Amino acid sequence: MNSKTQSNFLNRLDGFILLILLAFCIFSIVFVYSSQKIGGFGSQNFALKQGINYIIGFVILFLIAKLDLDQLERLAWPLYIISFISIIVLKYSPTSIAPIILGAKRWFSIPVLGSIQPSEYFKIALIILVAKFITKHNSIHTVKTMKTDLMLIGKVMLVTLPPSVIVYIQPDTGMVFLYFVAVVSMLYLSGIQKRMVAIFVIIPLVIIGVLVYLYYYQPDVIYKQLIPMLSPHQQQRIIGWLNPDGNSNEAYQTQRSLLAVGSGGTLGKGILKGNVYVPEKYTDFIFSTVAEETGFFGASFVIILFFMLIYRIIGTGHESETGFGAYICTGIAFSMAVQIFQNIGMVVGLMPVKGISLPFLTYGGSSLFSNMISMGIILSIRKTFGLYMFKNKKVHQEVI
Repeated sequence: MNSKTQSNFLNRLDGFILLILLAFCIFSIVFVYSSQKIGGFGSQNFALKQGINYIIGFVILFLIAKLDLDQLERLAWPLYIISFISIIVLKYSPTSIAPIILGAKRWFSIPVLGSIQPSEYFKIALIILVAKFITKHNSIHTVKTMKTDLMLIGKVMLVTLPPSVIVYIQPDTGMVFLYFVAVVSMLYLSGIQKRMVAIFVIIPLVIIGVLVYLYYYQPDVIYKQLIPMLSPHQQQRIIGWLNPDGNSNEAYQTQRSLLAVGSGGTLGKGILKGNVYVPEKYTDFIFSTVAEETGFFGASFVIILFFMLIYRIIGTGHESETGFGAYICTGIAFSMAVQIFQNIGMVVGLMPVKGISLPFLTYGGSSLFSNMISMGIILSIRKTFGLYMFKNKKVHQEVI
């Protein structure tokens, strides 16, 4: 690539998204450094490692951004197959290379490369493949009927359910939930009939309604029949969430997190001045450090940055000149939004504790790299605006 082409590529990248990612980079390194101070980690420097992760992450982002939509579409099946195989291999790998951590077998532990979580990368591959499915299906079936909608849903479920079952067994229910959030949001955008959409909405609402009723009027059903069906680790988390005051052992992490968030007040204690110990504070509970040290205003600013990023992704999908790009943006935006809500929700006690990271802030390579790949795809979609000679406006209007 000559200098002129390179300059043209850089000029087409979305500076607004890059600026937000740079801000997250700075925040992540600072708050990881602050969190590790009171964690008893000895000489380990997670902040330095996170800085290295971000350097690698930005390199990955620019490499992915160089791809065009046609290349992404051609890579759909290879990426899906490779990531699916990696999930299967993980399940049957010995603990020497796939250790069980906190009751879950989710990561490969590879010297030099560190920990790799295949389920994170599978989410991206699934979104790309489902986007390809929907685009091809809609190009063939221009008239929507119950039959064509069921055909589309069936094809999507065939590539979603098998790997989801394996990831659920790991266990990683949080990641499986994100898979279905991404897939359902993309199916909704595909233009399927409202009756089919109602099914996706009504069934979860009915389940939630039944659980709420049982919790308030027949709690024994919850505690003695439903919760025992879960794994011991999941039981502790659910019990601690439902009754944190009466189950201090199970809810210890949430209690410490609430103490950290509450002690931050309006303006916070100051950067690097947090003193409340929270288990895993530098990873999934990084937001408790943000709230403790910068207070309500600082935490709100971070949330606003997330809102602006999600808004930009949705805007990219809306402006995309192809349905394929619009579907990818939808899957990434909705899964990321739910992931942010779940993580911050568990930090403040609104949601049960799950092993779901806070995008771009949590320490760790797999989470950061997968999110940077997602952002690279978004940048790739944005840089193609105006480059297509023939714009399929009809398809674009249908999906929007």
